[in-house]
Amino acid sequence: MRREMLVAPVMAFMTAGAYAAVFTDSVGENFDGNAHMDITSVEVTNTLTDITFKINVNGPIGPGTDWGKYCIGFDYGSATGDANSPVGNPWGRNIDMADKMDAWIGSWVDGGGGAQPWTYGGGTWTQNGSVTPVIGPQSTTITVSLASLGLVGGETICFDVYATGGNGGDSANDASANPNQSTTGWSGPYTTPSGLCHRYEVVVPEPASISVLGLAGLGLLSRRRAVRA
Repeated sequence: MRREMLVAPVMAFMTAGAYAAVFTDSVGENFDGNAHMDITSVEVTNTLTDITFKINVNGPIGPGTDWGKYCIGFDYGSATGDANSPVGNPWGRNIDMADKMDAWIGSWVDGGGGAQPWTYGGGTWTQNGSVTPVIGPQSTTITVSLASLGLVGGETICFDVYATGGNGGDSANDASANPNQSTTGWSGPYTTPSGLCHRYEVVVPEPASISVLGLAGLGLLSRRRAVRA
């Protein structure tokens, strides 16, 4: 079953064994003006086994500005997912998706940072491990396995990225797929409208491509050995 959405990335390109796309957001539209809560863009890449989200923000992440939580909601089809509102996620935030949320990544940057991938099924949320993000001056980069989100290669997913606070009941201070202000206060609530989300195709190299890359690597290795000899 193909998973669809409407908003296309600004840029998409293939690299050796990975697919990448960049999704931009408006700047300065979050309700409280905190620059580290203002998402400017999201860069997505995937390999055969993993998917990575680099969330870029409009101000430094550091002492005094490391309290933000950066979360990602995924919709895999309107027939499935968490239908609860306004809380349609496992973290108790006042955030949901009109087409229902099937997976979630909740992350934080304080205390060294952390991230949790979750999937929804059978009326409950399940946490599928945890990872440590890479925190930059104005970004946080989260890599999780495709399996931890219930994803496989060839699917097109619909997702939204939210900057939120550390309290249960907080909403989306900013939502990257919405170019306008998401909420007027912390409690929101915020619902990602139907179809208003980022579209990303989970592309993986075909076996033939992987073989070619492998042969190219062996050829390069043989050449280096010949030069050294």
